[in-house]
Amino acid sequence: MLPGTLFDRYRVQSSEVECGIIHARCQDTKSDRQVVIYGIPKDILNHAGTGYGPDLLKADVSQARTTTHPSVLQAEDLLQDDHRLYVVSEPPDGLPLSRLPKRVENISSAFAASAMVRLLSLFELSQRIGQTGLCLSPSEAYLSPKGVLKVENFATARLLHVARSIQSSNGAGTLLGSFGAFREPALCRADDAERAAVMIEALAELPADESLRPMALRIAGTLRNSSSMGNAIADAVEQMRGAQAVIAGKPQVTTSGPATHNRRTLRPGEYLFHQGDASNGECYVLDDGLVQISKTTPDGRELYLDLSKPGDIIGEMAVLDDRPRMASAQILEPSEVVVIKGAEFMARLEKSDIIAVKLLEVMAARIRYQSGEIARLKTMLGSKA
Repeated sequence: MLPGTLFDRYRVQSSEVECGIIHARCQDTKSDRQVVIYGIPKDILNHAGTGYGPDLLKADVSQARTTTHPSVLQAEDLLQDDHRLYVVSEPPDGLPLSRLPKRVENISSAFAASAMVRLLSLFELSQRIGQTGLCLSPSEAYLSPKGVLKVENFATARLLHVARSIQSSNGAGTLLGSFGAFREPALCRADDAERAAVMIEALAELPADESLRPMALRIAGTLRNSSSMGNAIADAVEQMRGAQAVIAGKPQVTTSGPATHNRRTLRPGEYLFHQGDASNGECYVLDDGLVQISKTTPDGRELYLDLSKPGDIIGEMAVLDDRPRMASAQILEPSEVVVIKGAEFMARLEKSDIIAVKLLEVMAARIRYQSGEIARLKTMLGSKA
């Protein structure tokens, strides 16, 4: 088992073993926070049937560290000693879906539908950026007491997949082998579609009422039977949004049909704007969906700044001071925004009070400065970690 402290930094509080992988909850004495550490025996990574060795693990952890998403537990570091490699990760808050009871009274169909949309959107976004083979299952998805669903990062999930496949004596599973671990896009997309279907089925069992379950199971079946795996998850996102609209009792907003002049519909992976873009005189009100606001530091690191939800205004700073965009706005879920032209925005403000306009301009300058300082401090702290 593990010693009391790992690498003179992580104090082990509890640990268990699954498929040869040690899963330890630790206190990071340097940052005074909780982390989870997965200890992987090196012989697992050198198993003849997997094709998944230390170099591929290092590459996956490196990529997972730079990939931020509010629904994904962040991979933080990769360490090693003579016997094991250790993946340090953000700890989950709550129980995995695989251990939750069915028909929970305080879980609504509306919540489950929202979680399904978010989960499917994560799969779709991952496919758009070429990050397939997520290896997620109900054991790697956690529901917090506050009703927040988060999943393991793909590096940790892949490790668990490798270990479970070896222990179950089925070689390395369908995603590993002589072709190279997790590097065959068609197989990975098909596996992601199957896993997305399993996750939908697990979420469909949570609400006590039956209104969502038939629609969700039908969508899961379509995912499995789709002859076009490249579009299966994108299609499932649209179908699930339709189910979500039915549950909520409101008309569905779709990407089809003519768009009005002041609305835009966007898909996961698209950007409203990028950091440094010239102001186009527009800001946006998020009507539906989820948008991540992030900033790239001079050394190339991406810092997560905010998460915009329905009702939030996005991009107002550039309208107020007509300077380049200070951050990027990436779509995480199918989203619809109302476009507000800068001239209209300012005209409405001026009709209210010209002094208010001047105050907002001063506030915009201060916020830009403070945001830059926050990004600088985050970079400094990150380089010292």
